Amino acid sequence: MGVCSAKKIPEDAGAGGIKIHGAPVSTNSLTCIILASDLGKGALEYCDLMAGAHKQEGFLKKNPFGQVPTLEEPDGFSCGESNAILRYLAVKHNSELYPVGDAKLRARIDWIMASWSAQVYQKWSARIYPILGFAPAPADLEKANKDLKEALDMFTGAFFTGSKFVAGDSLTIADYKVMPFLFGLSLPFAEKKTGVKLSPALAKYVQDAMGAMKTSGILTSNGGWSVKEFMETKTDFPDYTGTTLVVGESATLAPVFAKGAAAKDEKTAKIWGMPASGNSVAAILCAMDAGIGGMEMCNLMEGAHMKPEFLAKNPFHQIPTYEGSDGFCVAESTAILRFIASNYAPALYPGGAKEKALIDWSMDLMSGTIYDIMAIKLFYPVFGFAPAPADQKAENDATLDLLAKYEKAFLSGGKKFVAGDKISIAEYKAVPLMF
Repeated sequence: MGVCSAKKIPEDAGAGGIKIHGAPVSTNSLTCIILASDLGKGALEYCDLMAGAHKQEGFLKKNPFGQVPTLEEPDGFSCGESNAILRYLAVKHNSELYPVGDAKLRARIDWIMASWSAQVYQKWSARIYPILGFAPAPADLEKANKDLKEALDMFTGAFFTGSKFVAGDSLTIADYKVMPFLFGLSLPFAEKKTGVKLSPALAKYVQDAMGAMKTSGILTSNGGWSVKEFMETKTDFPDYTGTTLVVGESATLAPVFAKGAAAKDEKTAKIWGMPASGNSVAAILCAMDAGIGGMEMCNLMEGAHMKPEFLAKNPFHQIPTYEGSDGFCVAESTAILRFIASNYAPALYPGGAKEKALIDWSMDLMSGTIYDIMAIKLFYPVFGFAPAPADQKAENDATLDLLAKYEKAFLSGGKKFVAGDKISIAEYKAVPLMF
């Protein structure tokens, strides 16, 4: 993503010294900037993407992938990926935004953030980024709107249960993740340009969440460089001429909202999945090694994931899905791995906030940046799940480049594994895909 090189950086957002390298109109950056500012621990450090600041040696030492946001501590510690940064900030500062004493709520927060990244973000980007000038408009605007509606209706149905915020009646880091994106869609200017309008429930959610976040005003006013101000300069972008779609209408699929401790002495947990799914195998192996359960076959080819009994566990109809002996369900492989390790195999998620952040960063990269090329462009065609890429060598080279960056970020200095000399959930996530 690129932005203009002019900017206005909010001053005195926090005295903690943490820098969030990013851009004031980058929504992924803003998720972390607002949280760091609200906690009084840091603020935006402008990274001029248009000038290639993220490709300079100094920045690549912090984040070999050249991505924003990137968090930097005064002691030199750095971390990428917005979900990992949000979790790090909350864990380090013992924030109730990611409550320590509620294992199931934490897992739900993780599921929400991972689902937004995996299920909604690309559809959102297809409609908002073209307005901002960060990407070309999709060839089929009507289809792009329908895809976004499907994703947001499903997301709303899965997580909005009539509570004030996305994970209940209290603000969490899941709201810092989701709200800035929904804010962009809530703007009348965006509706005029995209033909997409938030449902009344989601529009109210945006207002409530912004009201609860002390520094959310950066979204609306920042010397001409807030999301709202910047978007409203794009008057030359054509208006949408089709029928406006209301998104985020469904609220009927949400599973029972469970909170509290993980089931004790778990031995019969089910990981719904398939052995040919690398994402499923990651969670299956972890559950088996932790001694809490194993695979329960969900045959996608036969449509098992679309049956009502499965949708009651996971409205996104995807694998893997974890189901505990107490009926608690959580999906997205990274959320499942973190839930299992945190509650049943703590040695697989070791250390303090920094060590956990590196593990989270590595897993999020495997789920997104690396998976999108290595799995979808290389493995899926072999398995018959997708057509072969037009330029196989280019995709092969891109994968090798990403893996070299992964090695530099997480395995340099003679490290055997991401967390050091011992295996962690980072390996459970990576190895089935690399294998």
